Amino acid sequence: MITYLAGASPLHRVNPAMKLLGLAVIAAAATLAFDPYIPAILAAGLWLMTLFFGRVPLRILMRWSIRLLLLPLPLALLTALYAQVGPQGHPILHVGPWILTREGVVLGLGVGLRLIAILAGSMMYVTTTDPSDFAVSLVQNLGLPYRFAYGILISYRFLPSLGSEAETLRMAHRVRGLGRSRSLGDRLGEFRRLAIPLLAAAIRRSERTALAMDARAFGAFAGRTYLRSMKVRGRDLAFVTLCAAYAFAAIALAVRLGVARLTWIPGA
Repeated sequence: MITYLAGASPLHRVNPAMKLLGLAVIAAAATLAFDPYIPAILAAGLWLMTLFFGRVPLRILMRWSIRLLLLPLPLALLTALYAQVGPQGHPILHVGPWILTREGVVLGLGVGLRLIAILAGSMMYVTTTDPSDFAVSLVQNLGLPYRFAYGILISYRFLPSLGSEAETLRMAHRVRGLGRSRSLGDRLGEFRRLAIPLLAAAIRRSERTALAMDARAFGAFAGRTYLRSMKVRGRDLAFVTLCAAYAFAAIALAVRLGVARLTWIPGA
């Protein structure tokens, strides 16, 4: 699971709220394009930013990137198979009742790469943003009520703990002779064995958190004090500006090369 990696890189020092705003600009640019070129350029730039400016180790970044590349595959494949391109389409392959066309492949690649660009931005954000700073910046810089920000912080920290609990359960099952297998049936059985204990652990953890919040009168006051102040500095505004400039440059390059498409039918 992708987690925060503590460090002192340039991306670590950017205000979380401004970092979120800059990545939102890039994500918006990726979603506007229906061709695969613009989101591919944006995703590659985000990956390189995470590597060089976030100083995430290459080995870890490659392991996480391979998993992220697999997520959009079903969506891209279904989009390519079910794309309705009309009589102007160029068939490539007949797969049962489906006709795979060249236009459908381009459209499927565009949809998949758009999702990859958004996932690449999410990976950069998660690995270089401290969860506590993220919650505080939502309140101080974006004006979100602190009760909602605290809920987001709990969810942010809750998911990695579920992963560690799942690994503990797997080790307990392995001690009892239930080893991990590569077959699909055994994997489904392992999922069934893990689902109920993880659900019970999640309920217990949420109940303990709710009791702790009630004991400390959380939410009883309109405002609260903070240990740290999250300020917006010049480097934060520069990051947003660079993200906007990079998104504009990617679109301008695709338009210059004649490969940019803003319609849903490739080649239209």
